[in-house]
Amino acid sequence: MKPKNRLKIEDLHVDYVVSHRKVKYPRLEIKTDVLYVILPEGYDGAQELIRKHEKWIYNKISQVKQSQMESKNRKLYLKRTDREFKEIIHQTVEKYSLKLDVKVEEIKFRRMKSRWGSCSSNGKVNFNQYLKYLPANLIEYIVFHELSHLIEMSHNRKFWNIISCEFPEYKELEDELFIYWLKVKEYVGIG
Repeated sequence: MKPKNRLKIEDLHVDYVVSHRKVKYPRLEIKTDVLYVILPEGYDGAQELIRKHEKWIYNKISQVKQSQMESKNRKLYLKRTDREFKEIIHQTVEKYSLKLDVKVEEIKFRRMKSRWGSCSSNGKVNFNQYLKYLPANLIEYIVFHELSHLIEMSHNRKFWNIISCEFPEYKELEDELFIYWLKVKEYVGIG
């Protein structure tokens, strides 16, 4: 879906798309540097919603643009083979499943367009194949993050406490993952 509208918030031009869906409440989403205004069917308050959240929109889009600039300085690990990557994942899963005392039933690798991994409560863990382009410390963090969901499925305080025990710098790692996400998306051509 191409941006249909453009607005200006302070010094920033923001492309945005308004869509109506079967949702209960209106919401705003930012994907890369496009604002998506998602409204309940029959609701027509897009401009009001945008005006109400201008500061949030400005801050988020500014962060994305800053991350896009930073992504130009990141290097992807292009020489790592699929076999090497899967071995890294399996070894890291083994390491952290012991540490967290969780049981992983199945590991799958998929090309995902919007996340680095996913985990179900029954022990099935999916990893994005594009992780292979990332530095080892970020791969380790993603594995730990996904396995932590076997203890706590939600991204609540308990979950982040588990994460911070192993990765106290997790906020910086999350920022770095976003920067790499932009770099990987550009490299593989997903939008």
